[in-house]
Amino acid sequence: MESTDRRRTALVLAILALLGASAAVTRANSASVRKTSIASVTHVNVATPKPFDGVTAEIEQQLGKYDSAAIAAAFAGKLAPEDMEAKIHAMEGSSGFMLFAVRDHGQLLSLKGRRVSARQYEVGNPLIALEMTQADVRAGEYAPLRIYVYAGEDHLTHVDYDLPSTVFGRFHSAEVDRVAKGLDEKLGRLITNATKEGP
Repeated sequence: MESTDRRRTALVLAILALLGASAAVTRANSASVRKTSIASVTHVNVATPKPFDGVTAEIEQQLGKYDSAAIAAAFAGKLAPEDMEAKIHAMEGSSGFMLFAVRDHGQLLSLKGRRVSARQYEVGNPLIALEMTQADVRAGEYAPLRIYVYAGEDHLTHVDYDLPSTVFGRFHSAEVDRVAKGLDEKLGRLITNATKEGP
């Protein structure tokens, strides 16, 4: 009788141990998992003697304006995909990009008594982004792109940006790479046109 009780106790303990292990696995499976990776990005800096106001004016002149309210209304109205694409195309500037946001860091620095000309632009095109997210939805993390223009202590105007093909390169997708290389060219032309001197 005593050995039967011992066997029963051992069996109960074994079942409890299994249930505990199972609960631990369930908790582990339901917990979030954080992964980190290192990606190499090529940063581009273009310096020009052209004044800050001239460079920023030229950048803005080449950009269309993204109208989020109009796009939201079009989606709510269940506009046909081809009509939606036409509506987005109509927002493009001569560069093929549109402006999403401008952040005046120089204005912000004035709160600390510093007089600096510095402005960040968010530029892009939802239809170009769509080409990439169709291939890999994670590409949406980097759209729109950012351009930073500032007057340096060297009395030159600087335009900084990360080369799109290297930013999007971490997804290792041939289709995303193809579109990103096109972005390299578009962004390069936009900056060249904005920083060149003369007519």
